Amino acid sequence: MIRSFSLCALLALGACATPREQCESDAAAPYRAALSEQADNARDLARGYVFKTRFEERVRRRACPIPGGGFYPCFERDLQPVTRKAPIDAPALRARQAELARILPQLRKTAGRDVAQCRALYPVEEAG
Repeated sequence: MIRSFSLCALLALGACATPREQCESDAAAPYRAALSEQADNARDLARGYVFKTRFEERVRRRACPIPGGGFYPCFERDLQPVTRKAPIDAPALRARQAELARILPQLRKTAGRDVAQCRALYPVEEAG
């Protein structure tokens, strides 16, 4: 409950971003995504496996109400997430890490340029 409330509060705060903040966030998004992917890949390579989640259908027995009163046994189908360890493709992850290391400087440069454009487009106004 608290977790969902916190998520709602964060989403509400995110919706309150100024145009400049939104522009800066959008400009830096590809760089942040590449940094995040690089960190995830490094963690997976160090650990040697990843977690894969898939949904499995389960049938469970429950009591269904009878319109006139009372209950009868019935079955309900339900999807349950099942998370398991899965082996990594180490050569592919290493190749992706090398590619990210190659493109990150360019993404950083582009993000910096785009953020500068946002700052020029949306200057900070002094409170009067």
